[in-house]
Amino acid sequence: MTSSRSRRLLVLYAFLMLVIAFGYARYDVYMMDGDGTAFLDISQALTDGHAGLAINGYWNPGYPAVLAAVRMVVHPTRWTEMAMVRYTNVAIFGLGILACLFLTTGLVRLRAQRGPGEPGAAVPDWALHLLGLTFLTLSAGRELPLATVRSDTLLMVLLLLAMGLGLRLQSGSGFWAWPVLGATLGCAYLVKSFAFLPSMFLVLAVLVFGLTRKGSERTKIVTGAIVTGIVFAVIAGPYVLAISRQLGHLSTGDSARLNYCYFIDQTPRWHEWYLHDLGHAVGTFTHPEAVIATQPPVFSFAAHPVGTFPLWFDPAYWTVGLTPHFWLKGHVERLIRCTELFVRYLLGRPEAFVLLGVMLAFGAIWPRRRASLVGGPAVVWGLLMLGIYFPIDLQERYLMAPFLLVLLPLFAWLQRREGNEGERVRWIAGALVVLMAGVAMMQAVSYLAERRRQEPIAHRGEAGYNPETNPMAEALDAMGLKPGDKIACFGDTACYLDHQWARLAGAQILAEVETPNSADPQQVWDSIPDKHAVTEPLQKMGLRFIVTKFANSVRKPEGWVQLGDSDFFAYPLANGSK
Repeated sequence: MTSSRSRRLLVLYAFLMLVIAFGYARYDVYMMDGDGTAFLDISQALTDGHAGLAINGYWNPGYPAVLAAVRMVVHPTRWTEMAMVRYTNVAIFGLGILACLFLTTGLVRLRAQRGPGEPGAAVPDWALHLLGLTFLTLSAGRELPLATVRSDTLLMVLLLLAMGLGLRLQSGSGFWAWPVLGATLGCAYLVKSFAFLPSMFLVLAVLVFGLTRKGSERTKIVTGAIVTGIVFAVIAGPYVLAISRQLGHLSTGDSARLNYCYFIDQTPRWHEWYLHDLGHAVGTFTHPEAVIATQPPVFSFAAHPVGTFPLWFDPAYWTVGLTPHFWLKGHVERLIRCTELFVRYLLGRPEAFVLLGVMLAFGAIWPRRRASLVGGPAVVWGLLMLGIYFPIDLQERYLMAPFLLVLLPLFAWLQRREGNEGERVRWIAGALVVLMAGVAMMQAVSYLAERRRQEPIAHRGEAGYNPETNPMAEALDAMGLKPGDKIACFGDTACYLDHQWARLAGAQILAEVETPNSADPQQVWDSIPDKHAVTEPLQKMGLRFIVTKFANSVRKPEGWVQLGDSDFFAYPLANGSK
């Protein structure tokens, strides 16, 4: 394929990817959880002049800052906020397309520098670019759906950009790339604290590599690594200091501490202090929730009233004092679990490995010289990220960046034999990549067409509309709930699975009526002999309602008002603030 044709093909495919991305944002199902609500809370805090709330030991401010910038331009209402987020995600996905092409261009440049006598590439340049875009297309419907309020796609963009810069430096790019690399890594950390460790490893690895060189090459690489580290520190350092000051100890983020306690030490995720159950973790809580009733337990978050649901908005604050403790059995159990998840992840994404196997079967060969392994640093960096995630917590959305960093260099490594057989391999490789790209696109089109067909006509044009949450919030408005009012939640569904309903209603969850052992809220409520023991403390706090979900309720419990046609109910607290 000529360069002009391949360029047109890539431009056309990238354009179709953006159309597909817009379709996902517009028609994909409602996807929301407490993580997304926390991001929205932080973004609004930034636009409302409360930037201090962005200093959070669990949620980094990079993604909320992007949402805040868009919020300042479009001024969404509570009802259009989800659409704003989805279309912002489309823009981030567009940056992902550019970052992926930036990475594959770096691989192409490096393999063009192979020494004389080296076999040619089995995968044409244009096919390598298209392959990366195909993986991204698949990710929009799998690992990184555009309908979610998550920072993982933005993190992937920055990590791909960082390694693209690294490949350019490897191929002899100018000194400008060093400070840009530092800035990119710093921004990646601001998006997610996970990026701190891979960033530091990359900078130190380059520094050590430079020290092993001689002459001017040594000076150039060592100086560049130092400049990268300085720029990274200038961007990341102030946030590290702010978090450390807030938490009272040196920290780049407390998500690692909490995840270790939850997944290795098997600490219960909520109300550890009250339950006196830390699993195998240790410590004494500095900021436990206040218990204002005991049968069932009722928790107040008035001591730290930030975010829609303070317990989820700032879990690092409520768990200060909880300390991980090494537990070998917990590590073994988690490694087994993560291995199972990783195998399922690979089995659910066979297309890349089938493609690689077919190319090898039809004559592609691995390089025989180590110097021909272009993009080796990308593979090592991707495996490092996998190694950081693997022992503790492995989720599909974490794996897209490592997946691309490892797989794309593998395809770039493939070489062809000389003669007609080598040309045949290139044609087969190109044809298979085009076929795979087309299948990915048609799968997305088919899914979106079905989603559009199922969408209620009354709500067309309302991206992110939830047929249960939106009417529920409207019903609370009709009952007199005003933006800024305080309420209580009751049960796991209303409190933890998705409390976006409270943000949509403009309310803050300042207390929780717990359902011990995830019991059914209706059974718990019916078992309370004196309802005033629960409602009076909440009334004294000035709360307006208790909100819960009575799933498949055949009767309406006394005093509870059904919210629209949903299974959610509200209990008015007569003396609540108005």
